[in-house]
Amino acid sequence: MKKLLMLTFCIWILPLLAQKTIQVRHLNGKMIDAVILEQRLARLVDSAKIAGLQVVIVNRNKIVYSSSFGYKDVEDKQKLNDSTVMYAASLTKPVTAYIFMRLVEKGIFSLDQPVYKYLKKPIGEYPKWKDLADNSAAFNRITPRMLLSHSSGLPVLRQLYGNKVNLVAKPGEKFYYSNEGINLLGSMIEEYAGRKLEDIAMEEVFEPLHMRHTSMIWQNRFEDNFSNAYFKDGKKYGSERRENSRAAGSMSTTANDYANFMINLMQKKGLSGSSYRQMFMSQIMVKSRRGFGPLKDSITNENDGIQLAWGLGLGLFKSPFGSAFFHTGHGEANQNYAVAYPKAGTAVIILSNSENFEKNNAQILKLCIGDAYSPLRWLGHLD
Repeated sequence: MKKLLMLTFCIWILPLLAQKTIQVRHLNGKMIDAVILEQRLARLVDSAKIAGLQVVIVNRNKIVYSSSFGYKDVEDKQKLNDSTVMYAASLTKPVTAYIFMRLVEKGIFSLDQPVYKYLKKPIGEYPKWKDLADNSAAFNRITPRMLLSHSSGLPVLRQLYGNKVNLVAKPGEKFYYSNEGINLLGSMIEEYAGRKLEDIAMEEVFEPLHMRHTSMIWQNRFEDNFSNAYFKDGKKYGSERRENSRAAGSMSTTANDYANFMINLMQKKGLSGSSYRQMFMSQIMVKSRRGFGPLKDSITNENDGIQLAWGLGLGLFKSPFGSAFFHTGHGEANQNYAVAYPKAGTAVIILSNSENFEKNNAQILKLCIGDAYSPLRWLGHLD
């Protein structure tokens, strides 16, 4: 009997004792035990009434921590897990930029060829974009580079401008975050390439990077494990199920899948060095007080210290730990954030199904990687 007990101990207990405790490295080099991080994040999610959260941390270009908190369906108490498909919202935009640069390298597109030269018809003949013909001379100056760097002058959303899509600034003049501009780029890609954006994305990004739970449009296979989203008051918004590709924000994904994409960018794989230099180069400085809302038209120098700028599809800033890139994702109730510090090989990807996420993002970033440098005030997360 004693021999049997000893054998059982060796089989089950010793391997557990031999396992090393997982440590997560912060930007400043300090380590935090993953168990402690898990406990602190769980308490924060609960106290902040965040419905659900996926968190992935990358150290030295490898995923070292992946966990999920809360619920994918609050009413039915269905737990959210690492494979639960979430709505990416504007985290789609960096993927679109990467796709476009892949097509540039294939000789299909050029960053500086005016958009109108890729269209089969004059812009006024496209019902969705006909307003741009009101100033065709200005429209004809718009290039893919401007669209990807949000310097084309197109509005953020036509719904905020009487359902019109007229230019709100001169092309190339200033940073003006624009969903409309990225969606125009997507329409141009589809028409000129003669293929659906979801098919191009699958071929150029999702399959090569093993993003098995990701698509530009809703897939039937997502039905087995998807997340609903919830407003601040806890009311259910439901799930986003985009049937048509939107280059600015139709993608569904998981934090683990998106981490594969972020690691690919940090390691500068899949594109030439010159293409990555373009993506990570400041195309236009960001001088607005906020990225969105009424203060987007207010000019400030408060972000000059971090050299806040936009590259091609990515927000850029400087930190004590080197240059960094970021993007946010903001839906009706889904709220997401991803930031990477390539020199340190550190990144964090956070996907939420809760309108309560953004106001708690600063605490989450600090817990995960000690990030106090992301431009959260400019994003409105600290308001």
